[in-house]
Amino acid sequence: MKAFFSMALLALFLFSCDTKARYELTEFDYAQKHDTNDQEITPQKKRSYSFFEEGITADNLFDGARMNNFSVISENHYQVEINPENTPINPSAWYAFRVFSENQKTVEITLKYGFGKHRYWPKVSIDRRIWVALDSTRFTVAEDEKSATINLILPAGDFYIAAQEVINSTDMLEWTQSLTADKTQHEVIGKSKLGRDLLNMDITNGSPEGKDIVVVLSRQHPPEVTGNLAMMAFLEEIVNDSELSNKFLDQYRVIVYPMLNPDGVDLGHWRHNTGGVDLNRDWAYYLQPEIEQVCSDIIEKVNASGGEVKLGLDFHSTFSDVYYTYHDTVATVIQGFSNDWIENIFERVPQDQGRISAAAVGSAVSKNWFYSQFKAEGITYEIGDDTPRDLIKEKGKVSAQEMMELLLGKYKTEIQEQSPR
Repeated sequence: MKAFFSMALLALFLFSCDTKARYELTEFDYAQKHDTNDQEITPQKKRSYSFFEEGITADNLFDGARMNNFSVISENHYQVEINPENTPINPSAWYAFRVFSENQKTVEITLKYGFGKHRYWPKVSIDRRIWVALDSTRFTVAEDEKSATINLILPAGDFYIAAQEVINSTDMLEWTQSLTADKTQHEVIGKSKLGRDLLNMDITNGSPEGKDIVVVLSRQHPPEVTGNLAMMAFLEEIVNDSELSNKFLDQYRVIVYPMLNPDGVDLGHWRHNTGGVDLNRDWAYYLQPEIEQVCSDIIEKVNASGGEVKLGLDFHSTFSDVYYTYHDTVATVIQGFSNDWIENIFERVPQDQGRISAAAVGSAVSKNWFYSQFKAEGITYEIGDDTPRDLIKEKGKVSAQEMMELLLGKYKTEIQEQSPR
């Protein structure tokens, strides 16, 4: 009886250890403080502007559009007002609108910024699928950079003008569903403030049990399309069914949140969500629902599978290519990975002129959360606004290959045999 009682206690102890959550969502006290409570925003009015005498109609009625007003300055010369959702704000003056012309005609369109200065070189499209950068002979920026003028020949029919390629939440859903089905599980893990889906992809071969984890994030900031394009190329390489990708997915699991701020993206925001907050400053407080739900989902998946987060990659855009990493004094579970990874990318893609910016763990951004929560390596992967699109694809592809090689080689962690749950 005594032996039986002892065995029962041992079984109860082992069961409680096995089912106990290893990680809990934790608030962190960073040196740099940020107020991520809701801030008031001025919603963009969705509407159409028609000028029948001119044979012109303009609108912001598609998801991803940003145009606060459209008016006639003179014959065949129009003005588009572009304002942010609130201030203070990062000066990322996003614009995207559609013009319909009854006939082909030559026009001028002046972009007038209500805050900040011009940043993005215009892209144009007739179908919102194929985008072309406007020729430099057709675009001038004012000396004070508070306005810019486009001179172009409008075709008859619809014509889109935008700061970058428009990739809205519907586009992202379509892209995620195009990825290899047998490797990728799709899930909606929550809702944005306005009820849009927070998408998740869980990528691995077979069971995720016990596999170490790479987390991939994108589009915390709505205009940062080039980072989104790099993320897409990166993930397409991971699921391409090559010998390397299959070997990697046999041993690792990739958890992806491809669009963290679907409200901001679809509403054409410059930076914030509909709480008026920069989501990449809330990774210690979880006051915004998008961040709280994503962080909670990561922790839930980690606890359920018994794996460990080894690496978090957050894809962004800025004026030029940058890799934000940790100081060498920050001891992660794969310390040294970032330097090896970036050096390998530079060697294989010599036209990559990105700089490395290392910092301490001192602010509530996603990169630091990965370290604080899991002691994982965190990297903010910034792509330049004007980085050539073929180079973005090459960087995304090579980045994925070099990550897989390193995690399967120098930084491999042996998978421990898991106890039955």
